[in-house]
Order: sequence, then C-alpha cells, then structure tokens
Amino acid sequence: RSTLSSSSAASDVYKRQYQRRVRGHGMSLYDKYPVDLVLVRHGESEGNLAQSLSKKGDDSLWTEEFKNKHTSKYRLTDKGRLQAKIAGEWIRQNIAKQFDRYYTSEYTRAMETSGLLGYNDGEWFVEFRLREQDMGVLGSKSTLERKKELASELERRKRDWFYYQPHGGESIANCCLRVDRFLNEIRQSCTGLRVITVCHGNILTACRIRLENMKQETFMMMKKDPMQRTYNCHILHYTRRDPLTGRVSAVFEWLRSICKLSLCFEFYPKNIIWNFVNLSNILIRSLGFIEID
Repeated sequence: RSTLSSSSAASDVYKRQYQRRVRGHGMSLYDKYPVDLVLVRHGESEGNLAQSLSKKGDDSLWTEEFKNKHTSKYRLTDKGRLQAKIAGEWIRQNIAKQFDRYYTSEYTRAMETSGLLGYNDGEWFVEFRLREQDMGVLGSKSTLERKKELASELERRKRDWFYYQPHGGESIANCCLRVDRFLNEIRQSCTGLRVITVCHGNILTACRIRLENMKQETFMMMKKDPMQRTYNCHILHYTRRDPLTGRVSAVFEWLRSICKLSLCFEFYPKNIIWNFVNLSNILIRSLGFIEID
C-alpha cells in the first residue's frame, strides 16, 4: 500500500464528493456496472503534435492538405504508437491479460491505439458514441489561427467550459449525454465483466463527470487543476473489487489514474490509497512531455 498527499483544495473536494456518493448518493446508478472498467486515451496523434507546435508559434504542419483532413482521420505519430505499446504492456501486467469486452472509438487514432495495446485475440467493438467532442468551427484550425480568426469563440469558451458549444459543434455537456447512453449499455450488457475502452480526452472527461457524479463547479475546478488533465495514453481504472479484500461492491468504489505526471490522484473511501502507479519514469524519459488541448 502506498500513500499520496496533496495540498490541492480541488482534490479534497473531489475526494469528499466521491466518499459521499459511495455512502449512498446515486448508488442505484452503479449497481450493474462491470467489475472493472478501464478507459484509455489514444496515443499522440498528428493533430496533437500539430497543435503542440502551433502553441509554440510553429504552424509548419498545418498545410492545406492537413487542414482539409477531417479530424477523425488523424493518425498516430511514431511517438503515439510507442505510447500505445507501453500502455498496453502496463495494462496487461497490472490489470488484466484479457478482457471480456473491448470497445473503441471509430476515429482512426483510437482504433490504431486499440490495435497496439497487445490484445490481439480481443474482438473490438467500434462505438461511434465514443468519438471525440465535435469542435465545430474550431476544428481543423491551429491554435494560432483560432486566436487570429476566432477570438470571440475563445472568449465565449472562457466564460463556461462545460456548457460552451462552438458553432457547429458540441459542448462537454452534450458529450455527457451520449456517454450516458454508452454507460447505460454496458451496465446492461457487461454486468460483472471486465471491459476496456479506448477513446479521447474530452470523452474520458465526460466519463469521469458521469461516473463520479460531478457537478458543473467541480468540473470547472478540475479544469484549472494540472493534476486532473488527461494525457495521451492516460489510463483510468474503475473497479468494484476491493483491492485489499477482494470483496466486490455494488458500485465503483475504487479508481486509479495512471499517467505521466507524478501529481496524479486517486479517490478512495476511508482514505485508502491503492497501488498508486504512474508511468512518468517510462514515458517522460522515453517520449518527452506532451502538452495537449
């Protein structure tokens, strides 16, 4: 058993909210979930790399051909493919060598990631409800172009990240609605099973909002907290099984978050910290630190 302390006020709020839910709030929502639900964000994509460079003032990757490519077609970079292999190895060694059900977003970068995790015998279900948030007019535009051409959109987004909906796109709240439909489906079809899902950063956020019963203000606090960001090949492991006793609860009572930051967090009832693990020693040293939207 390891322990992790944090002075972050936001983290304390998250822990208290989670513990209240476990003691009875919303329990009927969770009584049919899989025993283990593993959520994985895709590896670094062409879009992530292009935006990362644009934030540094370099739009060299934003050619006309690239701008005309729909974001669903973005491929993994070499770095992203290596990330997926490393994440898959960690999951196989620390969570499960096989799962009962495999889901992936239909976007190319997610399907490539799922194929590189090492579950070659798994039958992957392609799920369009797990697609990334539609960014509307902000999509297929670099960070520099957004600041220059769509300053009013960026100002609107600053006012409310949760309900902000770009013209022609979706808000995080919209994403939560379709994530709800997916979560309801696995409650009915995957009760008691082990499930792995490969999707996107904002969809992982939407899953957290619904699974942890977050309120809007909690989401806004999370958005400002660097410990809460979702990185490429970030792994979230929700489980109903007590890691110390093996007892299976009716609800998801334990979560571990595996990413590249040493400032990761975990929620546990009774302040139990279970098997805290992070991949920083592997990923940061081998791949470099990646900034993403």
